[in-house]
Amino acid sequence: MSLRVAVDFGTSSTCVAISVNGREPQVVVVDGQPILPSAVFAAADGALFVGQEAERQAAVDPSRYEPNPKRRVDEGELLLGTSVLKVVDVVRAVLTRVVNEARHVAGGAPVDLLVLTHPADWGAIRTRVLLDAGRGLGQELRLVPEPVAAAVFHSATHAVQDGSALAVLDLGGGTVDASVVVRQGGSFRVLATKGDPTFGGADVDQVLLEHVGSLVAPGDPQAWRELVEGRGLADRRKRRVLRQDVRGAKETLSRHSYTDVPMPPPFPDAHVTRTDLERLIGPPLTRAAGLLATAVRDAGLDPRGLAGVFLVGGSSRIPLVARLVLEQTGVVPTSIDQPETVVARGALRAVSADPLRTGALPEQAVTRKITDDSTRKLTRRIAAGAPSPPAGFPRPPYFPQQPPPPPPRPRSRAPLVVGVSLGLAVVVGGSVAYALAVRGGEAETTTSSGEPGKTIAQYDYRFTAPAGWDQTGGVAETRQVFLKPSSPVSPDDVITVTEQKLTYDSSVNRSRAETELRDKYDRGRDLSDFDASRSFGGKDVVYYRERAGTATVDWYVLFQRDAQVSVGCQFPESGEDRVRAACEQVVRTLTVTN
Repeated sequence: MSLRVAVDFGTSSTCVAISVNGREPQVVVVDGQPILPSAVFAAADGALFVGQEAERQAAVDPSRYEPNPKRRVDEGELLLGTSVLKVVDVVRAVLTRVVNEARHVAGGAPVDLLVLTHPADWGAIRTRVLLDAGRGLGQELRLVPEPVAAAVFHSATHAVQDGSALAVLDLGGGTVDASVVVRQGGSFRVLATKGDPTFGGADVDQVLLEHVGSLVAPGDPQAWRELVEGRGLADRRKRRVLRQDVRGAKETLSRHSYTDVPMPPPFPDAHVTRTDLERLIGPPLTRAAGLLATAVRDAGLDPRGLAGVFLVGGSSRIPLVARLVLEQTGVVPTSIDQPETVVARGALRAVSADPLRTGALPEQAVTRKITDDSTRKLTRRIAAGAPSPPAGFPRPPYFPQQPPPPPPRPRSRAPLVVGVSLGLAVVVGGSVAYALAVRGGEAETTTSSGEPGKTIAQYDYRFTAPAGWDQTGGVAETRQVFLKPSSPVSPDDVITVTEQKLTYDSSVNRSRAETELRDKYDRGRDLSDFDASRSFGGKDVVYYRERAGTATVDWYVLFQRDAQVSVGCQFPESGEDRVRAACEQVVRTLTVTN
């Protein structure tokens, strides 16, 4: 089993995502939540408690509690109660907890690749702390800047052309980070970044708590002081519950115009409104939106020329954030339902299955995964000669330590489906429902013939895998998945499904889609039998055949709305019937879901 783990170690919370056997990332639920508090508690006997366990222990002795260890990364050592701890050991305790949770989900498998994210402005000293804390938790270790991970995730559902820039506003629990990244050669690079380490979601909670106090304290000022300042165990426990309720009220106000905060005796419940909250946090959120505008200017760009603005981090749910960003930049920002999971999920897609040496600090995100000898052979063949890849087996990005690919042969004829001008690198993300993503994009179902199968639903398409065939990996850049038989007769038995976004509705203008495809076919090589009106698996498809060394690939291309989905079915000389039956089921059950 191959296990890849990504950890977004945040100021107030940490998120972990996993990829098992090359499948799409899924968020690991810890203590019933998609995020874990980054808090630590140092017990007198030397034990370190992490997350909700640390928060509970804090009611016993607050002096041994550190809610935001990431903010202490520059200090070297922490004094928690009477214990002096190295910061790296405290960070390691948090990482160890979430990595162990990830391994538990994967049945105890060892971690082949551990990806750690960090703010874009962290230098070598801070990132070294993170690397040292993660050392030994995975066989390989990689670092990815947080805005790069977010940009890779965003490009799943929003095309970012090569050379275009994306702005990312990350409103976390303890900090605000605004960055501009540019796409170059299929990877993202940070152009500019601005940050505010003094404001975040925890500060919003505090402001809202003080507002609640202003509503209920006049009736009994002394009782309020004892609640928020009291050192007794009972007061600390009530204060912890109150803070949780205030945090919940903040989240509710992102969806509703008002809510009530339950209060302990002798106070009445407090009624708070979204208008109240926006009045209180308007100035710091205005500054946060201003940081984004400044970062765009520092990058030498006009906001109107951006490919988009992406909001991440739990506090980006606050509706006022989007309004202020629109006012400051003129761009309507985008977000997802669980913005606190974006960075961890994007980080796994932003790294290669063959990572750089442990401890390397790449500026670009390499998104490439080759899962078996058969697909490795196919990508070598394409890299050696074709200036643009066929739909199923795209030209791979190259690792920095590898030599560049040979130049294309003069007048070489490009295989057809995903040309360089159309091969936008995209990754899976926002279009996948959270409940489905937790299962890796697969769900048990039944084929049209009544046989059990698995629905592969990772990108903007879904299909039922044939019985006896398994998903063995994919290439996120081209929204591609690979299928191979569970008990292969030949290593050349491969089915691949690839999605390409179009700039028009191909259902309405199919003739244009067919013409563009035919034009690429005419410039291709080793291609034959083009047929724009073939029927296969009960679908109207464009068909053509490609010779791939000693193997043959039959391509079936479907058009629906703004999507072109290509199914490539590769087989050796004697295996056409064997693969064709499985390929027909994929085409028959294929549905575009966007």
